[in-house]
Amino acid sequence: MKKYLKLFTDTGKQWLKNQPFQQSAVITYYTLFSLPSLLVIVITVAGYFFGQSDVQNQLTAQISDFFGESTANSIENIIANVDIQDGSTLAIVISMGIIVFGATGAFYQLKLAMNKIWSVREKKSNMIMMLLNRAISLGMILVIGFMLIVSLVVTTLVTSLGQYISEYAPNLTSTVLNIFNFLFSYLFIGALFAAIFKLLPDINIRWRVTFVGASITTILFLVAEYGLSFYFGQSDPTSVYGGASSVVLIMLWIYYSCLILFFGAEFTVQYAIFKHEKITSNRFSEPAIIQELAELKEKRIHLKERKKLIRELAEEEDTED
Repeated sequence: MKKYLKLFTDTGKQWLKNQPFQQSAVITYYTLFSLPSLLVIVITVAGYFFGQSDVQNQLTAQISDFFGESTANSIENIIANVDIQDGSTLAIVISMGIIVFGATGAFYQLKLAMNKIWSVREKKSNMIMMLLNRAISLGMILVIGFMLIVSLVVTTLVTSLGQYISEYAPNLTSTVLNIFNFLFSYLFIGALFAAIFKLLPDINIRWRVTFVGASITTILFLVAEYGLSFYFGQSDPTSVYGGASSVVLIMLWIYYSCLILFFGAEFTVQYAIFKHEKITSNRFSEPAIIQELAELKEKRIHLKERKKLIRELAEEEDTED
């Protein structure tokens, strides 16, 4: 018990050391501007199998249950205002490029934050690496779209199962559906966190480690989700913001979700150390300390040059006097 208590204590210390509040604010900012493009891509991917209107209605219903009807209506308006159907072929291609670039912005920043937690940095920052990072971010968006498809399939099956059970044991229907919904939410969110911990950082890590970290993160996320939902239902934290209240609610949810996500990522790091797992940087990255030492060397050279310049100026002043 002492070892596991130390594991969580070390996680908390390192979590605070990596400035989670500042990092969460950055991700929230980028996510807010990436939200229209992100929603369009996810709905388009899932809508290819289920129909965009059905997917959008399901997504809006989930948002309405958590944030309220006004926020759901704002999300609907955001999606409706992103139109890439009209215009020439060149205009459509440019619009698609802008949408993809905008949607991947939040995940790219999340990737940088994950690299900081794992203490790795990219070896080179050039056009090829930028395109590769955007491709990885787009892959994460497609993963979310695929998981949304699975979510819709499971929701349909659970609804059908509930109707079947209600014919024979109507009193059990509500209980069984609640259990299924909780288990599915746990598996769905846990799989998403595991994918983020595995695919975004520039490291080589086993899925088993990420699943442990994702499990802890999911528990914290579900507890926080219930707490936020209760808080939003009992009070009105955005009443002073007027027409911008819907945006503020979304920003609050993203901000607190990022805090939990970063804690889970830090727990995954500490758990890997605790279990003596072999973690290495991939071929695109290297330990951050290598670049940090190089930066310190450059700063030292720069300071020597400044000291030399200050000394020369002081000697000139003495000569003039």
